[in-house]
Amino acid sequence: YMNEELESVKLSLQNINDIVDIKGNPVVSSVLMAPVKAIPIIGDLIDSSADALLDDFQKKKEQELIDVILTNSTAITTEMVNDVEFIINYARVVEAVKRLATNDKIKFFGNLIRNGYLSGEHIENSEFEEYIDILNTMSYREIKYSVDYKIYCEEQDKDKKYKSKRMGKTPSYNRWDYFTKDYAETYSKTKSELYYIFLRMKQTGFVDEEFETDGGDVDHDDYSFDSLGVDSTGFYITKSFLKFYDMVLKMEE
Repeated sequence: YMNEELESVKLSLQNINDIVDIKGNPVVSSVLMAPVKAIPIIGDLIDSSADALLDDFQKKKEQELIDVILTNSTAITTEMVNDVEFIINYARVVEAVKRLATNDKIKFFGNLIRNGYLSGEHIENSEFEEYIDILNTMSYREIKYSVDYKIYCEEQDKDKKYKSKRMGKTPSYNRWDYFTKDYAETYSKTKSELYYIFLRMKQTGFVDEEFETDGGDVDHDDYSFDSLGVDSTGFYITKSFLKFYDMVLKMEE
């Protein structure tokens, strides 16, 4: 019985995919290949076999997406799959996956659907929109660095004795100096290069920066940067990232 239910869910998802294509999602050749083929010289060098290769690549990505979504899917019900919001947002995920140049982030899009709609929870639509936008804009490298830093900080602070000095704010892990020393060689990046990567990632709200003055640690929201003697002590992982990690990035073991 369970196998029949699982096959029914697979069919439903595939039907949604068909609807996505029929209802207006551009075909692969017109969206991706046509603009490239229009480029002088380069377009002439691309032969017709490229269409077939790209089409095969797209199908493999979509199958990987479905496989991730259906991981431990015994609890999926008909009501979950026939939800209008789910159908529309699944279509958006399929479109996002089609535009990926590699398959690195497919598992994260799959987790967003599986954990957001098919695991007993129902993600708020606004939160879904924020998460899919983040997945579209963050590079795989940025995601990997964020996850590595979270895990590193937790491993360094297993005894839970470390408390941030952020002026009474919610305690947060900040092991930036140790992390940049230990991971500089792993990433082939200098501390300065890692700093600017994380600085760019601040716009997600998943990491934030701490500063120190002659008088001690302060939060950047409570201090005027016009003052002298302000130094960054590194970055910490925010609660927003922890929620995003559990919903989107954490993989099934």
